[in-house]
Amino acid sequence: MGISIQKEASDRLKEILSEKQIEGNVVRIFMSGSGCSGPMFNLAVDEVKENDEQIEFEGMKYVVEKSLIEQYEGFEILPFENGEIKSIYVEALSTGDSGCSSCSGCN
Repeated sequence: MGISIQKEASDRLKEILSEKQIEGNVVRIFMSGSGCSGPMFNLAVDEVKENDEQIEFEGMKYVVEKSLIEQYEGFEILPFENGEIKSIYVEALSTGDSGCSSCSGCN
């Protein structure tokens, strides 16, 4: 599938970047760690690289390494709201092969 982003998530991301005075229009999805609940993904301002899949949405480019697309079947960037907290999060479309065997809950 690649990358998809909801308009509300795009608007929130632009607000966050503006509030933190971060310039750039290329946002990378990257794997930030893994735990018992599976892989965790995050976003960072970056540059387009040769082995990236990318989409453009409302003046921003969203990129991710093609190998992560293959492993997790794509990503969605979604809005998050909990009370007064409004943010965004990245969700993989599949769990991929986590290879987790470090805790009893995974076995």
